Amino acid sequence: MSPPGPLSTSGARLNPVGPSLLGLLLTGLMLLVVVCPAGGQEMTGQGREANVTGRVRTDQGTVVKSAIVRLETEAGLRVAEVPVNSAGEFYFSYVPKQPCVLVVTAEGFEPYRQTLDISATANEIIANITLSPLGKLASERTSPPALSDTQAPKEAKREYENAEKALQSHKLGDARKHLEAAVRQYPCYARAQTDLGLLLSDQKDYKGSEAALRTSIKCDPGYLDAYSALGALLNAEKRYDEAEAVLEQAVRQAPGSWQFHFQMGVAEYGLKQYDEAEQNYRKAQSLTSTPEPELNAKLADVYLRKNDFPKAYAEMQNYLKAAPNGTLASRIKDVIKQMESAGVLQAQQTKAAAGSSQP
Repeated sequence: MSPPGPLSTSGARLNPVGPSLLGLLLTGLMLLVVVCPAGGQEMTGQGREANVTGRVRTDQGTVVKSAIVRLETEAGLRVAEVPVNSAGEFYFSYVPKQPCVLVVTAEGFEPYRQTLDISATANEIIANITLSPLGKLASERTSPPALSDTQAPKEAKREYENAEKALQSHKLGDARKHLEAAVRQYPCYARAQTDLGLLLSDQKDYKGSEAALRTSIKCDPGYLDAYSALGALLNAEKRYDEAEAVLEQAVRQAPGSWQFHFQMGVAEYGLKQYDEAEQNYRKAQSLTSTPEPELNAKLADVYLRKNDFPKAYAEMQNYLKAAPNGTLASRIKDVIKQMESAGVLQAQQTKAAAGSSQP
């Protein structure tokens, strides 16, 4: 059998007797897509790709948690699609630098379309989306009210409203100033602290982001948006034990949130608790009618760590079926070819068949 080809530009190859190199490869690819802080990490491409990130809100400033965000070519072909997280955020990485269309849909809202001329922009594109409701918005589809919303003084609320307007106009510097003013007026303004934390994360001020999010949770333990953002931030910084502790609090309060189970799976994977990670990824899949394909990629990585090549192979095939043109499709196809070339899949299947035939 000819040796497997390179899996990366560094020359890493698939080890036919174990999944470690393949697992490490997939880990690096998958975490980059979904676990980065809201603004993403520095792009590692060669100038031909960009990151697209943003948040989806109503025209009243509340988060829309049911939104699906899709990137299409100008001809209408899907490039990638993701649901927003519990903070209304979405993130795409490795988007080819060419004109494309951002499409946002959510039940009860008018569809939203925006042309992005990525070829003429920088490597980081922020698109904050405002949806117009078709009718009255059901309360369960919006961000839950923060306890401090009614307690914040008028001046703090005015600063927060000005921050929202600045965000909608893509004036991030002004938005930060207004949010900082709002929390100076009322430090326990949980919604403002959370939004400040997300904005600071966008600007790669992760220390400041963490401080704001922890203040939000301390002041209003029932405001769940802060848990999602903090869990993702800690996971991105590989502080998995701290992320797990934060997310356990969130899951107790909202066991039906797929985002919390997803982030919990990321934390447990980082802690090498692969059985628990598998359970949480499966739970996340079961809690949404349109599970994101990256969950299949995450499960594939878990099975590689558990030396279960047939299941890993099946999950990679599931990813390609759900997102044939997804951001990870070409990489996963390469990994599948390497698995087939190295014979690890057939070897394990043969071993399993031999074991089952033993008396």
